[in-house]
Amino acid sequence: MQFGILGPLEVSDEGRRVEIGGHKQRALLVSLLLHANEVVSLDRLIDELWGETPPPTAAKTLQAQVSRLRRALNGDEDPAAHMLGPLETRGHGYLLKIEPGQVDADRFQGMLEEARRTRADGKPEEAAEELRQALALWRGPALADFAYEPFAQTEIARLDELQLTALEERLEADLALGRHTELIGEMEALVARHPLRERLRGQLMLALYRSDRQAEALHVYQEFRLALAEELGLEPSQGLQRLERQILEQDAELAGPARKLGPRPVRRRAQLLVLAGALLLAAAVGAVVVLLLRDGGGETVNGREVTIAGGKAGALDPRTGELLATIPLGTSPTSIAVGEGSVWVLDADDRTVSQIDPRKRALVRTFSTGSTPTDLAVGAGAIWIGNGVPQARTALPESVSRFDPESAVVDGTIPLFRASGAALVWVSAASLAPHVAVTDAAVWVVNPDLRVSRIDPRTNRVVAGVAEVRALSIAAGEGEVWIVNDQGEVVEIDPRTNVASKPISVGAESLDALAVGAGAVWVADPVGGSVWRINPDPEKAILRTISLEVGVGGVAFGEGAVWATNELTDEVYRIDPDTNEARVVSRMTAPRGVAVGEGGVWVTSAGPPSAEEALPASSCGKLVYGGADSPRFVVVSDLPLQGQPRAATLPMTEAIRFVLEQRGFRAGPHTVGYQSCDDSTAQAGDFDLYKCFSNAKAYARNLAVIGVIGTYNSICSYVEIPIANEAPGGALAMISPSNTWADLTRPEGMRPGEPEVRYPSGERNFVRIAAADHLQVVADAQLVKELGARRLFVLSDPSFGTYMETAARNLGLEIVGSSGWNSEDRDFDRLAERIARTRADAVFIGGFLYPNGGGLVRDLRARLGPDVALVAIDRFGPVPDLLEAAGPAARGMYVSVYGIPNSELPPPGKRFLEEFEATRAGEPSPSNSAAYAAQAAEILLDAIARSDGTRSSVTRELRGTTVEDGILGDIRFDEYGDLVAGPVTVFRVVGKRDPNSSDGFYKGAVFDRVITARADLLR
Repeated sequence: MQFGILGPLEVSDEGRRVEIGGHKQRALLVSLLLHANEVVSLDRLIDELWGETPPPTAAKTLQAQVSRLRRALNGDEDPAAHMLGPLETRGHGYLLKIEPGQVDADRFQGMLEEARRTRADGKPEEAAEELRQALALWRGPALADFAYEPFAQTEIARLDELQLTALEERLEADLALGRHTELIGEMEALVARHPLRERLRGQLMLALYRSDRQAEALHVYQEFRLALAEELGLEPSQGLQRLERQILEQDAELAGPARKLGPRPVRRRAQLLVLAGALLLAAAVGAVVVLLLRDGGGETVNGREVTIAGGKAGALDPRTGELLATIPLGTSPTSIAVGEGSVWVLDADDRTVSQIDPRKRALVRTFSTGSTPTDLAVGAGAIWIGNGVPQARTALPESVSRFDPESAVVDGTIPLFRASGAALVWVSAASLAPHVAVTDAAVWVVNPDLRVSRIDPRTNRVVAGVAEVRALSIAAGEGEVWIVNDQGEVVEIDPRTNVASKPISVGAESLDALAVGAGAVWVADPVGGSVWRINPDPEKAILRTISLEVGVGGVAFGEGAVWATNELTDEVYRIDPDTNEARVVSRMTAPRGVAVGEGGVWVTSAGPPSAEEALPASSCGKLVYGGADSPRFVVVSDLPLQGQPRAATLPMTEAIRFVLEQRGFRAGPHTVGYQSCDDSTAQAGDFDLYKCFSNAKAYARNLAVIGVIGTYNSICSYVEIPIANEAPGGALAMISPSNTWADLTRPEGMRPGEPEVRYPSGERNFVRIAAADHLQVVADAQLVKELGARRLFVLSDPSFGTYMETAARNLGLEIVGSSGWNSEDRDFDRLAERIARTRADAVFIGGFLYPNGGGLVRDLRARLGPDVALVAIDRFGPVPDLLEAAGPAARGMYVSVYGIPNSELPPPGKRFLEEFEATRAGEPSPSNSAAYAAQAAEILLDAIARSDGTRSSVTRELRGTTVEDGILGDIRFDEYGDLVAGPVTVFRVVGKRDPNSSDGFYKGAVFDRVITARADLLR
């Protein structure tokens, strides 16, 4: 017989749950368990069960409770058998006989002691695993159903202390394995719950320091020192003070060990580390996605190998996970739902919904959504489709359409609430987070401003809103509604009151899709490579992680299990909620959405790329070539062709084609065709990291592809570069006309060893003709000098600040001060006062406008006046948003951006524009995108012409490029693939109503000048 007190009281016998009666009977058992193998007197039991005022019948009542407890524990009605059971009468008391290991708390304590010995023996990996197994015994707060009973308090406190000690031991073991970076989120959550726990503070300080976050590590110490002094009048221990000194001195003893990778191919892990970095960047701007390179292939259906071009849905056996059938669908099936007797699949790119008969496992029909769909949910007698915001870079719906499941006719469209003046939040469709959930009585939807609306399905009207949450995803189940908010917390919404509960902080690296079932909330952590199990409790929620692989995305509950997908490792997982054990049950190409019902587990999946076939039609257009036969090579462009960027990227594809036509589709002796490929989705209205990943795989595997023009977005290149770098036949050349993120190339922005991970072949294969961030900051320093300023205050994060201070000193400017700043702060008066005391005549602002950069500008202007120049990078745009946030205080600011406008192009550039625009019926090119794409095409074609026709040769020639009097002027690349010198345009903010102001991103500003930024100013 097993007794569980690490959570609510549980008793089981050979796996069978033993029911213990009411609260008094359960309290009696607990009291006896806490004094196991000891005689507990009748008087003591009465005191513990009834306290100071027992009823007159307490003794008789207790004897009756003992008798019932004996029957429950013995499971035998024979009175004689009761005397042979574990509960014995001894004089005027009772004894409960317990063997070693029968109580989970005893097993936990034994496992903890064993793990400590293992760690002391120098085996941290074994110790970490032993501690995880020990901690997995906890099902909730110790003795959760006796949290307010006086007799249980001592034991509850002891067990809580043991649990916390075990957590600290596990963190210590993980730190010894070099896992410091991934531990930070968990440690921060623990420190928040136990602010005076010194060992946790020290572990967090060490993890931050080893993650190159020295300033934050020191802040954790100072925060603790102040709290300790205020609350207890004490100083930190000598050990913690010594750790602070070691951090200040950068003591070599603190260096972390190399991360323990485990038995995996080095190549795959290196790519994983690069791609996990991309995820962290994406999370910083509200998009949580993960990528991993893995060869695609066919699937095995009932023992037969099958390959299906395009997207599909797979039907899995809920008992075994075996793939029973595949149903061919459109180009990019994503969301999937089960209900109303069918399986329903959303294809956002095709803007369709497909209905599948679950019994025949066959397609019934496909119908149009009539909009750019973001979400699919089924229930309450209808199909519910989220409709995206037109031309907006977000996957959040602005309305919900109700479709009749019988006729597929729209029964109504419900607009969603968005607060006046509230910013539209950018959320990428690369995430699998659902934004629509259905219960029996309501439809719950995440609004464009992250609030939640409740729709009554009887009236098709919004009947309530939940304004106090900022939701990124939502799910319903077992009569409950849960959301993940933008702070990495999980929150329950009470469907009776429409009120949000207290948030549950989760120490995850990212939170994405979620599901509800088995009395728990299950949330995918794509970056951390796990699923979090959250058992809500009024006093203290219990959180557990179930380790899978980086990239886990979709999650659903049904058929007694949790199901999760990983588009990047091509795996489907089944998690047993009784044991929290996970296993891979199916392998299929890029599984994404998952739903359970109608006797099956249903998964959406992409078609595998093929080395023999053309590039995927779901991403790439038809081959363009002017010759009679097939070209020897193909050049591809990788650009977002849907949503807001299309206005700039469509002319880029036209310009690339124009250059190829002018050259007769030749590059020296080689014939070259062109394919335009799209890395965006209709859902996101912008790039989708999953498409970046799959596109790069397809380019690498198709040996006809000799070079890539792209990508448009830096994060997409971050994903594609390492894949192209290890392409068969040599590193595949990439040239971007628009990427500016310095960390793509600059070693000073990378962690130790990261250049080798980014470029695993050892050969650099990426160049860009856009002036990257480091050059933009140099241009801002040059601008400060051209404005006649001499005393500069640098207000920025460390990376931009270092660039600015180096360039400014080389230009002879005096740095009168520098500081970081937090865009979430509400008040910058003290910072503005500090800057004013330095008598600076210019301030450089590095960072993002949101959420409160406007407040910074207002406070700076109020304290510094109009004569101090405020210079910001393009992350402080768009200018209309800056004017909205800062008001009149923004006027006179300077905002820089990479590139040169069409009006300032040199003569060759203007000739190109004139000839190009003649092919567009005189329609002018927007911004400078066409000129930059054409210049990239010319550089790549020239490199192909000079090459011997191999990928490696093209890459070498590309990096050695020298352009004189080109479309953009003179171009030369440094050893990293960046421009030696590049143009940066400066705009001056004048206000929206100025008749001379620019359009689009810079509406409300006027062109001021072009500065050629020189990289030698950073030496």
